Amino acid sequence: MGTTKDPLRIAVSAGDPFGVGPELCRAALAAYRGSNCRLTVFGDPSQFEDLEPDELVAVPIEGNAPDRPSPSAVGGAASIRALQRALEGIRAGDYDALVTAPISKESWGLAGGAIDGHTPYLGAFFEAEPLMTFVWDEDEPLVALLTTHIPLRAVPATLTSARVERAVRIVVDALRERLGRQEPAIGVLGLNPHAGEAGLLGTEEIDFVAPAIERLCEAGLRVDGPLPGDTAFAIRHRYDALLALYHDQGLAPVKALAFDRAVNLTLGLPVVRTSPCHGTAFDLVGTGSANPQSMLAAVKWAARLTR
Repeated sequence: MGTTKDPLRIAVSAGDPFGVGPELCRAALAAYRGSNCRLTVFGDPSQFEDLEPDELVAVPIEGNAPDRPSPSAVGGAASIRALQRALEGIRAGDYDALVTAPISKESWGLAGGAIDGHTPYLGAFFEAEPLMTFVWDEDEPLVALLTTHIPLRAVPATLTSARVERAVRIVVDALRERLGRQEPAIGVLGLNPHAGEAGLLGTEEIDFVAPAIERLCEAGLRVDGPLPGDTAFAIRHRYDALLALYHDQGLAPVKALAFDRAVNLTLGLPVVRTSPCHGTAFDLVGTGSANPQSMLAAVKWAARLTR
């Protein structure tokens, strides 16, 4: 990693070539060109003809584009290859951080890849157990998701005290090492309405969440909960981070509060990885209406967290 005076080298995978990823990448390059962040895009050269040679690693599309912007095996394969090339560059030490433009899980599936997206792919590449997390404004808490892309009915069966405890420790380590918050306060949400209402509405909080919080507090960490999911975000400024137990419990409030500037941050990896907090937006391709703010924020957070 460079010093604060050296340019920060950020690898940017262009995402699905038939979504808004390429135009978001161009917007990010334009915004950060000449700054202390040097962005290198991994994507199809026909979509980035105006870039300088050191701004692009060519990963050509193989096959024909779909008739209109939509999920496709060709797009899925192209975005997987671009991501793989970027990760190989990071492993070689050529880049300090990774920013990923949106991919289509459906396209990945059509291409024969995994359908659960970037986070598990990154975990497999780095042999790690990553934690999907979201940030937006600096005075807002980090929001982590214990579970992500699984059916809601499957969530209780995946819940263990050890998993809750591990996730909190990952968040605490990140807050200390990346954001300088040495005594962070963490709020852990409950699974059931009213956090189970003392077992009347479910016992998962008693069985799994409370024991993990007790052990973490005994270890000297500042952890509170289980918090009712319907009030946790109303009191979010009491905490440096919130741990939600399932996807929509954490991500729905984040997108309601900051859809245009929220950033997906993967914790538990040996490198900082960020991404816009939205998808490929096939319907916006070529309209000029795709908002690049979340992509620009992803670069900003990657730089801040890596420094």
